[in-house]
Amino acid sequence: MKRSINTIYIYITIAVLGFLGVTQTSHAANAVVGTGTAASCTETAFDSALLTASVGGGTITFNCGPAPTTIQFSIVKLVTLGNVTIDGANLITLNAGNNDRHFFAGPGITFHLKNITLRDGNSLVGGGAIEASGATVILDGVQLVNNYSSVSGGAIYCYDGTLTIRNSLFENNGSGTGGAVYNDGCAVGIDDSRFLTNEALDPLGRGGAIANFPPGTLTLSDSLLQGNSAFDGGAIYNDTNSTAALSEVRLVANEAGHGGGIENSGTLTIVDSLLQGNKVTGSGGGLWNFGGAAEMERTTVSDNEANDGGGINSYGPQLRLTDVNIIDNTTQSHGGGIYHAGGTVFISNATISGNRATDTTANGGGIYQNSDDNLTLTSVTLARNEAGNFGGGLYHFGRYAVLTNVTIGENSAGVAGDAIYEDSPMTPANPGVVQIANSVLFGSSNNCAGGLFDSLGHNISHGSCAPLVHAADLDNFAGNLRLGALAFNGGGFPMNTYLPQSGSPLVNAADPGLCPSLDQR
Repeated sequence: MKRSINTIYIYITIAVLGFLGVTQTSHAANAVVGTGTAASCTETAFDSALLTASVGGGTITFNCGPAPTTIQFSIVKLVTLGNVTIDGANLITLNAGNNDRHFFAGPGITFHLKNITLRDGNSLVGGGAIEASGATVILDGVQLVNNYSSVSGGAIYCYDGTLTIRNSLFENNGSGTGGAVYNDGCAVGIDDSRFLTNEALDPLGRGGAIANFPPGTLTLSDSLLQGNSAFDGGAIYNDTNSTAALSEVRLVANEAGHGGGIENSGTLTIVDSLLQGNKVTGSGGGLWNFGGAAEMERTTVSDNEANDGGGINSYGPQLRLTDVNIIDNTTQSHGGGIYHAGGTVFISNATISGNRATDTTANGGGIYQNSDDNLTLTSVTLARNEAGNFGGGLYHFGRYAVLTNVTIGENSAGVAGDAIYEDSPMTPANPGVVQIANSVLFGSSNNCAGGLFDSLGHNISHGSCAPLVHAADLDNFAGNLRLGALAFNGGGFPMNTYLPQSGSPLVNAADPGLCPSLDQR
């Protein structure tokens, strides 16, 4: 929502300029702050330059000497009359002294900041450094450090406009929600930037680095978000009816109550990215997909920690994972790698390995399914996952789990079902079953446990998997599977697989009708 204080700023600016006899012109009016010394670069000199540039739509530069210079601000600077560019040449810091935010950019304005630092801004409402309302704001090579807002957007609050950020740094900013950036309906694009140790400070604060609210869109690429914290979404919070698209983004060592890397309730796509070392006290160490639709491709989710869903916790309506690694994640409760709590989940060409559900009552080292909707695994490796209780690879307490061309190897469970534990209540509302075809299970004398399995044939179990009763199944196979060790065996996206060696009984043993044109690699 727009703040009424913004309107007051605009009216005051217009009134003052009218009194001074200043009118807007169509030509650019560039301005220089300073006359060659640091002492000449004062707030008064900046205000004069801003007035000149605002009226003429020009560029502000600085002549403060060769050394880095700090200019102290005592009050917010209003950019409401015309387009303004400010270029600090990597020498200028604007320090608001925790008195006010640095800038307010009004409707229809294009405000471009380049190669400058904004430090120690403060706002009682939104935008500790910058508040933009209906404006186009562009940041190139800008550092926003130690800014604070009580409510929203420790560094930037953007309403109903456009925000473009390139090659910039957001560090140690804080706000109730949106520790660095609060997007309230803007189109936000961020590239080649870093968000470090920002915090959403409210007890239920969302988005330690970035909070994205409807109808906002967020496009984030080639960036690092590290050490940020919030209650929901340690690095990023994407709200209902909002859209976020991440490409080549690293979400590392963020912390939250839920969604250490990201909490998503809107529409989310993640490609070519890394979610690593994030921690939560609740759900979803890397990703908490809570009522949203999320797609992930060519991405690794590793070394995250949670109470449930060490790597990912998804509660619908849909999660789709393609060419992904879910590896070495940990949870105290269920779902070391993935906790499937609701909505449909589709996983293809993925390796889910080294995940752990550590408590003695914890189920599903690799995947825990407890959903009224289906789980589909196609060309997936479930390897070396551990559960303290049931289902080292997969624990099923839901609707259908459909496994096709799946390799399940070297998993372990404290009680039963080293590979798979099927535990569905099989009610009319939840007719759960594990359906399996063209798959191999190995690494335990007791790979499978539980009741409701439906084998479509062409499965091999090295060790017992009693439900494999199809005529084309081979249960309790005692020979050598001739599988290579879990390792990278080539392919466009690096993931570890078990590669059948020459003479393996798995070669040409599958149902041709269920074989993809390419294997998991």
